[in-house]
Amino acid sequence: MTTRIAIVGGFLGAGKTTLILAAARRLAAQGYRVGLVTNDQGQDLVDTALAGDANIPVTEVAGGCFCCRFPDLLAGLQRMQEVASPEIILAEPVGSCTDLIATVLRPLVQFYGEQYALAPLTVLLDSSRSMADFPDDIRYLHEQQVAEAEILLRSKSDLAEKNRTRMTRNGRMGADLGKPQMHPVSAVTGDGLDEWISMILGQSSRNPEALTIDYERYAQAEAALGWLNAKGQIRADTPYSARQWMAALLKGLESLCAEQKAAIAHIKALVTTPQAKFKASLTSSGALSWDLDADAAETRSHEFILNVRVNATPGQLEQMAMRAIEAAQPDPSARYYIEHFECFSPLPPRPTHRL
Repeated sequence: MTTRIAIVGGFLGAGKTTLILAAARRLAAQGYRVGLVTNDQGQDLVDTALAGDANIPVTEVAGGCFCCRFPDLLAGLQRMQEVASPEIILAEPVGSCTDLIATVLRPLVQFYGEQYALAPLTVLLDSSRSMADFPDDIRYLHEQQVAEAEILLRSKSDLAEKNRTRMTRNGRMGADLGKPQMHPVSAVTGDGLDEWISMILGQSSRNPEALTIDYERYAQAEAALGWLNAKGQIRADTPYSARQWMAALLKGLESLCAEQKAAIAHIKALVTTPQAKFKASLTSSGALSWDLDADAAETRSHEFILNVRVNATPGQLEQMAMRAIEAAQPDPSARYYIEHFECFSPLPPRPTHRL
């Protein structure tokens, strides 16, 4: 059986995870067997935990992007086939990754075409975001992501009425990018979702020519981003609001990033209490968005996963994160138990294949 793979790229915070989770639920409701592959430079992802909570088969490729961990991607796809026999797999590469046609889609078609059918490469463009605060190399990376799209989605279209500003080539989106027609989509309202699902089910990648990528600039763009993944628990002697704790943590990080002039690519957190789950995120647009929310009773403990990607050095990011965690202490009796903490900048991309 040939399994269809739909790769969904786009910059950090563009809404890829929210979109593929919404699409996976809709596909499953239509009777399709669906699997997800998540990807990150590190470990302990909010995305993977969310997919698991949604009862969708998921595998994670960690420690580098799909292009640099191509054997791990193949192993993940094989595990997915063994466990779930999916008819379609939605795969989300790292949000700082580009050149996917040459390093992922073409190798899959050329070497594994009997096993996998590739849908057109989808790229999300956040309709609410400006890239103006990021360095030139990161804006270059963003432009290359858009340039290789076979299907270009304007994500978060529900926010378009609130933010009419369109990005130009300097970091703001315009109609002069020479790309396919842009399709608005909102994973929140469902607008455009069925149309996109029809495209990835009914169309195949055109196997277009690879981009001409300046890999030195690409590496500098990745190196300019600080990357933090943390996982832990909080326990207190008196009840507190885990939701308020998460809001305080994210807004505290936002304030510290503003002080350091560190542009936010994406900050997201998942909090789990015995009674409820909360997931919220921040991008450079400054709006705190809640993907999972609940009117939950106060708690004496919660678990959390925190993923942060900002334009800062790892040292700066680590200091900001620890200050924000300490400032968000919900109660004087609260005790933190950090199970995993990593802070780094990605290494230069070294694709396994480039065709």
